[in-house]
Parts: sequence; C-alpha cells; structure tokens
Amino acid sequence: MKEYLDLTKPVSLYIHVPFCTTKCGYCAFYSLPEAKCGKNDISSYMSVLTCQLEALTDELDFPFHTVYIGGGNPGLLGAENLSVILNLACRRGKSREVSMEINPETLDESFSLLLDRLTRISIGIQSFDPDCLKILGRNATVSQCERALRLLQDFRLGSGLVFNADLMMNIPGQTRSSLFSGIERLASYTPEHISLYSLTFEEGTQLVKTQCPLGEDEEADNLLRAWEKLESLGYEQYEVSAFARDGHYCMHNLVYWNLGQYIGLGPSAESSTGWTSVISSRENEELESYLRNPSFNSTRLSLDETIEEYLMTRLRTKWGIDKAEFSSRFARDFDQLFSSSVRRLDESWCRNSAERFVLTREGVLVLNKVLLTLFMSL
Repeated sequence: MKEYLDLTKPVSLYIHVPFCTTKCGYCAFYSLPEAKCGKNDISSYMSVLTCQLEALTDELDFPFHTVYIGGGNPGLLGAENLSVILNLACRRGKSREVSMEINPETLDESFSLLLDRLTRISIGIQSFDPDCLKILGRNATVSQCERALRLLQDFRLGSGLVFNADLMMNIPGQTRSSLFSGIERLASYTPEHISLYSLTFEEGTQLVKTQCPLGEDEEADNLLRAWEKLESLGYEQYEVSAFARDGHYCMHNLVYWNLGQYIGLGPSAESSTGWTSVISSRENEELESYLRNPSFNSTRLSLDETIEEYLMTRLRTKWGIDKAEFSSRFARDFDQLFSSSVRRLDESWCRNSAERFVLTREGVLVLNKVLLTLFMSL
C-alpha cells in the first residue's frame, strides 16, 4: 500500500463493519442482516480484519490522521472486539480523531470501555416520529433513541467525547412541523454535530418499492428551511449535510471532502490514495469473497478525473475552492480553466473572488448543474 501513498500528506483509515440487525429500507451500502449471517461470520471477519490491520500498521510507521469505524452497525461486534480493532488501528500512535458509528438500540453501558480511545461517536437517530421510523425501516423506537442520546451525554461527562446524531428529512408523510420539532428535540441533547440528510431513493433498495419521493421544489424548499432552523439553534453548516457547534467539524469527513488520502478495510470499503493523480480502490463487495480473499480493485484516475473528484467534494463545503491550493495541488490555474464556465452560471449560485470560488445555498441546491457546467471546461 505504501507505494500508492503520497507520504508527505496525512493518511486516514476507514473500517467497514457490514453487520446489521436488519437492513433499513433506504440503505444502499453493503450490509448483511443477522438473518443472513452464519454463526461464525463475525469471528471470521475479525480474524481477516485484524490480519489486515496488523499488516498495514507494520508497513506504515506513522499514526493515521483519523480513524472511522462505520457500517452497517459496528456496535454488533461488541465492545471487546471493537477494543481489539481500536488498539490495532492506533498502535502507531494517537490519531487526531477516532470515530465510531452505532445504532441507538445497540448502544449500552458496555461501550464506555472504549472512551479512552474513541473521541467521537455517531448515532443514527433519523427521526423522532414513529411513522417515519417505520417508513425508513429502522429498528430503534423513539424511546430507544432518547435513551441512547442520554447515555451519550453521560459518556461525554469527563471523557471529552464529541457526539454526532443523524437526522433524515423529506421522508414521505413527514410534515415540516414534525421535521422542525425533531430538529429542536435533537438539539436539546446538545450534540456537538448534527448530520441532516435528505432521504434519497437509491435503485435496488426496498424503499423505492413502497414509497415515492417528494417533488424537487418541495424538497429544496424544505432543505432551505431546515438549514435556517439549525443555524438559528447555533449549528454552523460547513458541508451540505453537516452542521457543527463551536467548530466541532468531523475531521474524518473533511478528509473525504478535501479529497485527502484514506485506506478502507472491510467488504466494499473504498480507498483513495495519492495526491495530484489519485488511485481509487475498492475492497471485495461480498463478505464471503472478502473472507476468502481480501483484495483491492484499483483504478488510477487521470489528472482531469482527479480534478472532477476534487470539485465534487470541495464544492459541498462552505470553503469551496481555494484557488492557490488548487494551483499548488494540480499545477493548473483555476480561473484559466473555468472562468468561461463560471460566467455561464447564475450569479446567485456562487461567489467568485480572486482567492475562492464558493457556492451559495442556492448553488448547493443545484450542485449537479454547476458541476456539469464546470466539467465542460476540462
């Protein structure tokens, strides 16, 4: 792996845990419900993953910039297995941020054993409306969501833990009043970070068989109102779906949005290595093939393809494109490349100065149109 990295730049680690109690109706990530798991699947997964981690950390003689354990529902591994993973992931030194996802119904006191290594926990609340939870196919009840949030508040005392909570909006049947009350209810638990996602209807998911999405205009209007609501509660929008209090940005996600370097382990996990020309890799998709032969399928992106990826990620953030940074990274001038395309954009969609090109909230709502216009200049 070392040969694919730019060793002058930070490297992060993502670990994918595919196990879930059941698969949510909207989920398009690779996950394996308990009903489809063999009795030895978790122990086999741990065996392969720990071997990978040992080999990787033997090869790299520096700590990871950030570590993120996602899923799936990593909590199903249990605190002891997660402790093994965290110890291996951090054996070369302390990372700036160590995060883990978990579902509300799984979180309990046993996970307090991890607080000496975890700096951040992300909990998937999604909604406080029982009807919305049912439509989404969530396992947790409203009372379990609230119990988990109270437990995270307890964990935070004395440990310095930061916690994030996910909410979903534009759920069929969800009223704006219900959405706003849910935002207020979540904010009352004072999470340092809230991720607010607009429900997407991904091909192949159960959701598309039973529900229909809202119209684009209604979705966009709801998003603007919800963003304003979070802002009024003290949460700064620093990425399309990410809101933080007092600068508690998710450092691991900033790696993605800056097109930084990260290595992904676990079935279907993705990696991005290199800097000027990125190598994109993906681990075997299915658990069975991962256990049998963990290996990556890799593609080196051309310079233009790397620039496209950079635009897709950076323009999601409040910082947009730093033109000096763009020139330093790609040895190409942003204005020379894109000035004609920028002139074709609606003025209300962006702010363009000598230093930066940044999208407004109106521009974020039409991000795909903006990107297609810019790509025409490559």
